[in-house]
Amino acid sequence: MFLRQYWYVACASSQLGAAPRAVRVLDRDLVVFRGDGRRPRALADRCCHRGVKLSLGRVTGGEIACGYHGWRFGGGGGCVHIPSLARGRRIPERCGVPAFPCVEQDGYVWAWLGGDGEGAPPPPPAIEGFSAHRWDQGSVELGCAALRGLENNLDWCHPVFAHRWTHGQFYIALVRGLREQLLEMRTTPDGMTLRGPVREDGGAPGRRAAQTLLSFKLPDRVEVRSLGGPSRRIVLHFVPTAPERCRMEWLIARATPFGPRVRFRREEPAILRQDRILLESAERAAADQGAFREHHVEADAPTLLLRRIVAWAARGEWEQRRASLPERRVIRVMS
Repeated sequence: MFLRQYWYVACASSQLGAAPRAVRVLDRDLVVFRGDGRRPRALADRCCHRGVKLSLGRVTGGEIACGYHGWRFGGGGGCVHIPSLARGRRIPERCGVPAFPCVEQDGYVWAWLGGDGEGAPPPPPAIEGFSAHRWDQGSVELGCAALRGLENNLDWCHPVFAHRWTHGQFYIALVRGLREQLLEMRTTPDGMTLRGPVREDGGAPGRRAAQTLLSFKLPDRVEVRSLGGPSRRIVLHFVPTAPERCRMEWLIARATPFGPRVRFRREEPAILRQDRILLESAERAAADQGAFREHHVEADAPTLLLRRIVAWAARGEWEQRRASLPERRVIRVMS
C-alpha cells in the first residue's frame, strides 16, 4: 500500500558527493548522482545493457557511466555514449533507463516515483522553520513497515515506558507518577496533529504549562515540537523500502546556535534506538502470528486515525473522507 503520488527523501544532501549513490525508495532501486551544475538526478539503478547497477559506476561530466562496459547516461535517462560502438554507428533507439523527478531542499535530495515525470507535483512541502535551526541529521534502516514508525511518533503514552533515561516524560513520571491528561486531535488538509496537555476547550492548562505538538504530514513525515518552555524540534521521515521495511531519515534541532546548518551523524541516537528495537519486535509479532489481534483503548485514537488517513490516501479518498470526520476530538489518557 505505497503512496506513490508524493515526494520522498532519497538521501541527505551532504551524503551525495562526486560518487553515485544507491538508494531504495518504495519498491524501486535508484541511483542518485549530481549531474550538470551539481543538480541531483535520479535514475533506475540498472544499466539497460546487462542490468548491472549504475551505482557501481562513476559520474563523469555530469553523466553516469556503467562500471561494466562504460555505457553512459544523462540525467534524463537517455544513453548518450557507448564506448564499444565503431565510428559511424548510432546508439540503438530506446537505449536508456527510467528517470525520476528529483529536487534538493531542506538538507535532502527528494525523488518522485509517481509516474513518467510529466505529471510531477510541485516540490515537497518545506520543513517549517528549517532555516531557523541548526540540525543533527542521520539515517537508520528499520526492520518494520513505515506505518509503524509513523504511529509510534503519534503515540503519546509510550515514552514513559519505552524511553527510560532519554525522554522528559519518563523523568516527569518518575517524580510525580502518571497523571490524567487531555489531548487534542485535529485533522489537517495533509494529515493530523496531536497537542497536549489541553483543557476541555482546547486551551493550555496554565500560563506556564509547556505543551507538545505532534504532527503527521502525508506521506511519511512526523514532527515533535515544543510549545512554550525549552525549544525542542524533531523531524522524521519514514521512507518505505519494502512492505515490512523502511528507512528513517531524522533531523534533531541542536540547542546551540553554532556550527554548520546541518551536521550528519552516523551514530544512531539512543532515543531512536529504543524505538527501533520495539518497532522491529512488533513487526516480527505481526508476521509470525497470523491470528494476532490488537486490542485498543482511548489512548490509541491517534494511531487509529493515522491508519485511516494513510489507507484513504492510498485509495485517493483522503480529501473526500476528511469532510466526514470531526475537525477536533479531545481524548483522556494517563501519562
